[in-house]
Amino acid sequence: MNKLRWLFIVLLGTLLVLGWFVFYRLPLLSASVTEQGVVHRVTADDGARIEYETKLRVPLEHLDEAWAWLQVRYADCSWLNQEGYVFQAEFGDEDFTDTYFDTPDLRMLADEGGVRHRRRVIHSGPATNKDGRQLLQIKLDHGDVTGVARAEIKFEVPARGAGRSLDDAHPLLSLVEKSQHDEFYAVFRALNIDPYGMRPILTLEQNRRRIYLNDQVGAFATLTLDLCSTSSWGVNLRWAEAELELNEIRYTEANEAERQRMARVIEKIQADLQLAFPTIVQDQTPKYNTAFAAIAAATWLPVRQLIQWRLSAADFIAIGLILLVTVCSAIWHVGRRW
Repeated sequence: MNKLRWLFIVLLGTLLVLGWFVFYRLPLLSASVTEQGVVHRVTADDGARIEYETKLRVPLEHLDEAWAWLQVRYADCSWLNQEGYVFQAEFGDEDFTDTYFDTPDLRMLADEGGVRHRRRVIHSGPATNKDGRQLLQIKLDHGDVTGVARAEIKFEVPARGAGRSLDDAHPLLSLVEKSQHDEFYAVFRALNIDPYGMRPILTLEQNRRRIYLNDQVGAFATLTLDLCSTSSWGVNLRWAEAELELNEIRYTEANEAERQRMARVIEKIQADLQLAFPTIVQDQTPKYNTAFAAIAAATWLPVRQLIQWRLSAADFIAIGLILLVTVCSAIWHVGRRW
């Protein structure tokens, strides 16, 4: 009788765990699935800046060699001067930690957009005043078929206090300054996305070795070599990228002729780098998409399904172990009775 009572308690506990999963953790799909086919083109009039960024895939084994070459090449960058621009370069070393958020149906991933919480550590270079700075960044389609130009909206992340509202307890909304809540919600309304459905998906670490290009006016562009890594979903992955990015404020405020003139400088930088390193190729895939695809290919976990169910890898494994122990216990007790 004691054994049967023990078995009943185990089975009851299992049912309670499964019930908690179904009714609490399983999302209400009708509330989280976003309307398909809605395309929102964000422009500078929406309060966004325009990011002009050429992305390059760098073989990991060539990363250090490429950085050594760039330091020599840009020690005197007069070779880059053109169309009235006169350039000088500064060098920096920085670490970024980016946590990406998405809906249960991975809308941002599908649209090659991104919502990320960025934390910075500046080891050296002209950006030391940004050491410790945190930002919430939203990157969206700008209607550029090449993928080079995207819209970007930034929100400052406040120091966290002891919040009492539902927003203060939310992993994404708690990062938004209260004075910016209306603006933040307006962006998500335009995208037809419920911000309360957003959850952290993965975290990306980056060591960024950077060249800051300045001209007579001021900040002009950055050339960045990134060593990227992630340990999300139980994997350990590393890869390398390069980014050639025009200063977004200047590019956003420039007229079309000036934008084309600025873009030609980036094209010259890209051609020069690829001439020295032919194995470096252009790839405009956003880092979020690159990281997610690499994780999905490297793990046995059904990542997409777990995100839809709002389960972490630890949740999934714990439920599996509970079910395994329950089944084994039931089989053992049935076998003893027989």
